[in-house]
Amino acid sequence: VSKSYPSKEGGDPVQVLDEVNFEIRAGESVAVTGPSGSGKSTLLHVLGGLDRPDQGQITFAGHDLRGMNSESLAKWRNRHLGFVFQFHYLLPEFSAIENVMMPALIQGQDNKETESRARILMERIGLVHRLHHRPSELSGGEQQRVAVARAIMNKPSLLMADEPTGNLDEQNTLILMDLLRSMCKTEGMALILVTHDLQLTQYCDRTFTLSKSVVPTY
Repeated sequence: VSKSYPSKEGGDPVQVLDEVNFEIRAGESVAVTGPSGSGKSTLLHVLGGLDRPDQGQITFAGHDLRGMNSESLAKWRNRHLGFVFQFHYLLPEFSAIENVMMPALIQGQDNKETESRARILMERIGLVHRLHHRPSELSGGEQQRVAVARAIMNKPSLLMADEPTGNLDEQNTLILMDLLRSMCKTEGMALILVTHDLQLTQYCDRTFTLSKSVVPTY
């Protein structure tokens, strides 16, 4: 896939992604590294159908995203994808556990079962004592962990995480990465992890460095 954006100065378009080509299988984890501005976040947006590539094809379980309209893409994302952005995007008027439950509630899942799973996830990320706190009452690291729990609430087929441990200390980073690795092994979830922290790549099966193209480093 390729993606460019108009130049702010009105010149030639800025090429962000240039014929990027790779695949990821169920249960596999892939780390994507590279310098700032190399297109890592753009790659996640394109793969998740949040942005359209200029050229190229993105398929998920044999389905071509190009054939989906906005409504179909939204339903597909809710059913199959989990996102963790650099900014948490928690809903400020809801509590932490309500934020975690939200993807399942949107799907119309049973409220009691949803709350039970959300509590388990909150416990696994060390925030069971913060269930009813609103985002404004949480630290940046706590908000990040809530955002991760929300992203995996529906047991997505694919989790795309953009610097998910950027606000976390070493202990909580280990807890979070162990949880994501466990989801890959037990749930068959695939993981695409964008990170500047090269130590996190040890948790992934493969690592790619993004510059002008995606090149496997090991």
